[in-house]
Amino acid sequence: MARHEDLKGQIAIVTGASSGVGWQSAVRLAEAGVRLCVTARRRSALELLRAEVLQRGGECLVCEGDVTVPEDVERVVRECVAHYGRVDVLVNAAAVQSYGHFDQLPWEHITRVFDVTCFGYFRFARAVLPHFRAQGRGHLLNIQSMLSAGSAPLLSAYAAAKHATLGWAESLELELQGTGIQISNVLVPSVSTPMFDHAPTMLGRKPVPVPPTYDVDLVARAVVRLARRPGRTSVPAFLQGRLMLWLNGLAPSVGKAVLSRFGERMQTTGTPLHRPEGNLFAPVAEGVGPRGSVPPTPAWVRFTATLGLA
Repeated sequence: MARHEDLKGQIAIVTGASSGVGWQSAVRLAEAGVRLCVTARRRSALELLRAEVLQRGGECLVCEGDVTVPEDVERVVRECVAHYGRVDVLVNAAAVQSYGHFDQLPWEHITRVFDVTCFGYFRFARAVLPHFRAQGRGHLLNIQSMLSAGSAPLLSAYAAAKHATLGWAESLELELQGTGIQISNVLVPSVSTPMFDHAPTMLGRKPVPVPPTYDVDLVARAVVRLARRPGRTSVPAFLQGRLMLWLNGLAPSVGKAVLSRFGERMQTTGTPLHRPEGNLFAPVAEGVGPRGSVPPTPAWVRFTATLGLA
């Protein structure tokens, strides 16, 4: 049975905090009384996040770093422990994706997606686990994706990386039984983050999330719930979450038929866009903050779609 945690005064490292789920999760955790160490490649964005956290009465340490650089990872954890005295929670949220057919994606895009989205989680986990073991407690909270348990055209590398991180997290949970270290996962649906404004595309058109799109705060609230009751996997959305998992288990051919026929069309617009590298190898100025250019799908549309699927 999952225990209930008092979050006030706990120390959390949040990766990928310069935008999207990382940013909004940091804000919600701060509101719950968590003291933060936020990290990403864009220090200017992190300083804006810190200002928002301070405005809300929270505490926030900024540590710029790249999850693909082991020295950066070790330094972030070291600075967090030096500043606060310990670390209680790691929120793994840093991720990148690249749009394109698998055989047309540059090989360096595939390896970079894995290096950030999968191995970035591994590096930070290895850096905090010695501290967790010494304390006899700790919490690894991983931002996963519905693609951790599914698939989509144009995002083969990202989906594969997310499958890998979920399998790793579930295996790690077995290894850590009885240590006091908890593992949690959030399976994120399409949310209104700037990720789609950052991502490179090989298609020459602007990418968008598979509809329906949820507000990023849906995930941030799930992160806080898991921080309070660790050791679970949360699927916070219904239509593009629990319902899809149920449908995939009951009639997997239905989802495959829809995505194979309409998946590419659902993820692209008619807007021309030349963005062959995006934020894969270097940060970009665009897309600071929790929300991107694609707004959430109105609730009445999601409700209508649910009735239609039913």
